[in-house]
Amino acid sequence: MFARLAVNLPAVSGMFDYAVSDELAGQVGVGCLVTAPFGNQTVQGVVMELPDAPSVAETRPLESLLDPVPVLTAPQIELAKWMSAHYLQPLAAVVGMMLPAGLSQQADVLYQLADGRPETEDRLPSPAHGQVANRLLKLLHERGPLRGRQIDRHFAKVDWRKSADWLVKRGVLRRQSILPPPRVRPKFVRVAQLAVTPAEAEAAMPSLGAKQTLARRQAALRFLVRAVDAVNVSWVYAESGCNLADLEILEERG
Repeated sequence: MFARLAVNLPAVSGMFDYAVSDELAGQVGVGCLVTAPFGNQTVQGVVMELPDAPSVAETRPLESLLDPVPVLTAPQIELAKWMSAHYLQPLAAVVGMMLPAGLSQQADVLYQLADGRPETEDRLPSPAHGQVANRLLKLLHERGPLRGRQIDRHFAKVDWRKSADWLVKRGVLRRQSILPPPRVRPKFVRVAQLAVTPAEAEAAMPSLGAKQTLARRQAALRFLVRAVDAVNVSWVYAESGCNLADLEILEERG
C-alpha cells in the first residue's frame, strides 16, 4: 500500500510517495494527517491519494498516523489541487490554508549540550565563532535543550546556526529534527434552549424582572420558544438584546 502526500513545507511543490506499513494499512485514508521522513527531518503531510503503485523506484515508510479521522474531505482535496494548478501555488501551501489553526505543525531542530555540562577548556569555541558560540553555549546551559525557533528569539538578526553547525561537528552540541504535536484544543460553544413548554414560558413573561430588564428577557424567551433546538447564545443576544446575566436569571427561574 502506498500514500501520496502533500508535505507541510509551504515552499515545496508537488506530492511525494511513501510506503504504508502493515501496521498502518487500513487506518490511513485519503485526507488523513500523517508524519513522514523528508530529507533529514520529520514533517507532517496530508494524504492526497492512495496510488496502486508509487511514482518512484524507492519509497520511505510513513512514520505515524496523527488522527484516523481525515482532516480534509475529498471535495476539499480536489479544490486544493485545482487552486494549486490555477494559481500556480505550491500544493502544500494551499492545503495548509485549509487546515484548522494549530493542527498544522512544521519541523524544527532541537539543540542541546552533548554532555549536559558547560564547556571544558579544550573544547571552547575558536575565535572565528567566539562570541556567538559562547552565547549559544551559555543559553543552552542555563535553559536546557531549546528548539531553533526558540533560539531565534535570543539572537535577533544574528546567524547563530553557523556557529551551531561548528559546535555540532566538534561534538559539543547535539541536534535532532523534531515535530511539535498539533496544538488543537476542543472549542466549546455556549448554547441556550427552552426548558419548559411554550405555554409555561408565556405564563412567566410578566414576572421576568424589573422594567429595565423585562423587555429584553421577554424577547429572549420568545426567541427560544420559536427555536426548535438549542441555539448559540450569540444569536439570542443579537435577536433580543439580552446578555449572559439575563440568560442566567432565566435559567435560575427554571
